[in-house]
Amino acid sequence: MLRKLVLTLPLLVLPGVALAEMGGGTDRDRVNQEVEAMMRDGRWERAIAEGRANRQAFEALRQVQNRLRQPTAQFTASEVARWRARN
Repeated sequence: MLRKLVLTLPLLVLPGVALAEMGGGTDRDRVNQEVEAMMRDGRWERAIAEGRANRQAFEALRQVQNRLRQPTAQFTASEVARWRARN
């Protein structure tokens, strides 16, 4: 029992120590400050435009790949029936 307590006690204390080192804050404040700075100097709009360009390029690539995957020969039931009738 004492061994289990000794092993689990550090696991209970470590998260509290980690929060104390960070000042108890979260990353949310830092992220909000970074986003505001990006909006002020124009990096936010550039990032949004880059994301849109990437999405458009991906969609164009996917459409080309879909066209290449389409089979060149198409069989219908009537063609198969004619083929069977010849044999």
